[in-house]
Amino acid sequence: MKNVFFMLFLLIACDVLSAERLVSNASVTSLKVYETNDDSVRVWMHINGSARIGPNPENPEVTCELWTNSSLVHGSALAALMGKKKVNIWYADRGEKSHWCKVKVLEVLDN
Repeated sequence: MKNVFFMLFLLIACDVLSAERLVSNASVTSLKVYETNDDSVRVWMHINGSARIGPNPENPEVTCELWTNSSLVHGSALAALMGKKKVNIWYADRGEKSHWCKVKVLEVLDN
């Protein structure tokens, strides 16, 4: 019975993890900041010189534009850009299975 629960756990964990992608040892090459009508901020990140990274975890046919509205992610990305540091980025589909993806975690690496 323990084996059945363990296998079920692994199946669920793999399904959850597959909904995110990782870009490792990457460079933030540009940040484009947009203010919206409701005074919130959206940041579009260019990684390794490209406006898109891919594929979308929910739709492998499409590459992603990486967006965030998190001030923590934005600040970390800006610090990495200015300090020429590498980053690891975990991202997920934003909900539309389109080219818009949301940065979940951005980790600045010590070079």
